[in-house]
Amino acid sequence: MRRRDGLLAALGWSAVMHSPLAAAQAPNLGDMKPLGQDRFQIGRIVVDKRAGSFIVPGRVHVVGKPLEYLATSPRGMKEYESMLELDASGSEFNLACILIGLERDPKQVPLTHFRTAPRLIGPRVGLSVAWTDNGKRRQVPAAEALLNPEAGVKPETVEWVYTGAPASDHHGRFVADETGTLIGFVQDANSIIEASSGIGLGAYGSVRGHALLPPVGTAIELIVEAVNSAK
Repeated sequence: MRRRDGLLAALGWSAVMHSPLAAAQAPNLGDMKPLGQDRFQIGRIVVDKRAGSFIVPGRVHVVGKPLEYLATSPRGMKEYESMLELDASGSEFNLACILIGLERDPKQVPLTHFRTAPRLIGPRVGLSVAWTDNGKRRQVPAAEALLNPEAGVKPETVEWVYTGAPASDHHGRFVADETGTLIGFVQDANSIIEASSGIGLGAYGSVRGHALLPPVGTAIELIVEAVNSAK
């Protein structure tokens, strides 16, 4: 058995195959290895199952221009509208979500109503962005980093939920591997995590990123945490 197959078996591959990853014929996964104490590395993602969180490295990609995505994979189709570029494929990011206990809600709104639904449902997710500033680590909620004052949305009102790229069910493959859409806020069914209520819908260009962000190209880490609370 190859090392990756052995690790997938240890992680519970059956759970993965009953997730949206099952839609992909060949999950786009990088090297995988155990790190001990319920910690695993998937490509460049480090998962801490015990803590219910994972960390993805990346960089600031777009600031001061119209945004519709918090994060995409490198060279993703919507990268020009993404605040962050993360070093992860869709399959890697989704597997990390599954390993911290996130599952798609079977009562999610129909795919055809995704864009117009007043609210998407799913397990809640905590997102934050961290970087080094003058030798000191700085970490802020992702919504705070995303929302400039003109967006008209208070960061504390933003709720992120795991949706699991439901568009995959209609394509026979895991679409986030092709689109690169990891985290959005315009209710895109190709995304893996979305804002439960769309942000900036009907007001393109109102979301451009907050001035507190470091310059484009600055290395960052995105921290994803499963939130144990009612949906």
